[in-house]
Amino acid sequence: MSFNRKVKKKKVWNVLVFPGGTENGLEINKSLRYSKEVKLFSASNNSQNHAEYIFERHFIIPDIKNNKCLTKLNNLIIRKKIDFLFPSNSLVIDFLIANRKKIKCKVIQPEDNIVKTTRSKKEIYKIFKDKLSIPATYDRKKLKRKNFPVFIKPNSSYGSKGARKISSLNELESLDINFSEYLICEFLPGKEFTIECFSTKTEGVLYCMARSRERVRMGTSMYSKKASEKIQKESKKIAEIIFKDLNISGLWFFQLKINSDNKLSLLEIETRVAGTMALSRSLGINLPLANLYLEIDKPFSFKQQGYEIEIDRSLSNRYKTNIKYNTVYLDLDETIIVKGKINTEIMKFIYQCINEKKKLVLISKSLEKDKIKFLKKFKLENLFNQIIWLKENESKSKYIKDKKSIFIDDSFLERREVEEKCKIHSFDPNMIEVLINDRI
Repeated sequence: MSFNRKVKKKKVWNVLVFPGGTENGLEINKSLRYSKEVKLFSASNNSQNHAEYIFERHFIIPDIKNNKCLTKLNNLIIRKKIDFLFPSNSLVIDFLIANRKKIKCKVIQPEDNIVKTTRSKKEIYKIFKDKLSIPATYDRKKLKRKNFPVFIKPNSSYGSKGARKISSLNELESLDINFSEYLICEFLPGKEFTIECFSTKTEGVLYCMARSRERVRMGTSMYSKKASEKIQKESKKIAEIIFKDLNISGLWFFQLKINSDNKLSLLEIETRVAGTMALSRSLGINLPLANLYLEIDKPFSFKQQGYEIEIDRSLSNRYKTNIKYNTVYLDLDETIIVKGKINTEIMKFIYQCINEKKKLVLISKSLEKDKIKFLKKFKLENLFNQIIWLKENESKSKYIKDKKSIFIDDSFLERREVEEKCKIHSFDPNMIEVLINDRI
């Protein structure tokens, strides 16, 4: 479906992701980093986080609880000529909405009243109690034994923070919490789903995709897949009901869980990016980019790919080192070509070096009779600034001339000799991830 909107004068839009190091911030980075219209920036407080490993332009500002945060944030916005601020955390959204009129750029969020409504589960349950299935809620003083187990959760928290299953009244009373800030709900035993949506005030719900939350860690779906067609249809109807009342413009999502009557019950609604929105992106639906296009009046369309897909997430490694080099000396066999196939991780590094204008020297004792033909077979013949073919008894260290260089080889003995004689760093192919720079 396409939409006709007036296109403003073409430019590169400076977009600040705040905070950049959350799972949601990382997803915004992945969604926008290759867009020609976007120059990405990141900000976060001084706590250790992942943003500085993936954002080339990352800045430290005080925590939102610090009264200097707003001033420092605005200074950054003005200094870097930020056009849009893309919040990636619910607590940050609360801070930005409270100070929206003071912020020196456009915050990518719906109107304040919509955000404040969705941040309160009590308010959401009140609005939709007669329109949708919602979890039963209990007065703490009127709880009976038959009501257990129950599920308690903060009214305005996010993810699974503070949420837990409670099996008895004694367990509930032992909690050291402010109960006025919590909901006590019926425990829902069934499957849970996240429904990712995009809507505008004029076109209504333009995109709606339900995905299962198969494995959840710290409130984040680590394994997820598209829900069944039945769930998709039911979710779309629920999305339409939510939109009719809230009139949300932009991306949003809500969560459903199957109750004891086998009905989908509404858990919460959020107006931020979800970390596992990567599943929609992988199907060709880039919701953060669409949200930006909506803000700048650029036409866009949604067309979901038809293939089956599921996502499984795990920790990834990124590094910072003090290594400085101008030249890279690389072995060929079992380094670039491993078991008869290209080592794609090292190819990523090779092209990173080309982007950074570093000199690439292939230094190999290959036993192939026609070595150039062998390189051509793998499309490698034009990648290197220099190629050095050695005999089996020759020492690679003798050919390493640039002292500001690194050496990559699968042979421990070759690496040790080069380290000792050339006084440079050496790397086994399994260490290449140390050299990858994902900042953009």
